[in-house]
Amino acid sequence: MRIITAGILDGYQRRKDKTVSLRFVTQEKTSSEVMTIDELTDTYGILYFKAGETMEESELEELESIDLDLYDQPKTQSQRLRNVIYKVWESQGKRGEFKTFYKQKTDAIIEYLKSQIEL
Repeated sequence: MRIITAGILDGYQRRKDKTVSLRFVTQEKTSSEVMTIDELTDTYGILYFKAGETMEESELEELESIDLDLYDQPKTQSQRLRNVIYKVWESQGKRGEFKTFYKQKTDAIIEYLKSQIEL
């Protein structure tokens, strides 16, 4: 399933985890087109935006040939770990600075793994 449409890049927002949220505005959509957009919400894919020009057939073929299996995990393992530690900090009432909490938790993980090494 895919969405191919003309649109205007309406804005963006930097997020805490260094990702960027992009906002696009399209022309009016039919109910079935909106349903496709709704079904694709929260899925991982490829975004292609080309300013002021139409899409060439060769570009469409190139996009279709991209192997999304390479991108099963859109975040690195370290980004995932940091996000989980942040959620733990958040669930514990955000006591103290996150930077300090993060260092304590990663130090604990490091010490645990070091203890698993046989000398």
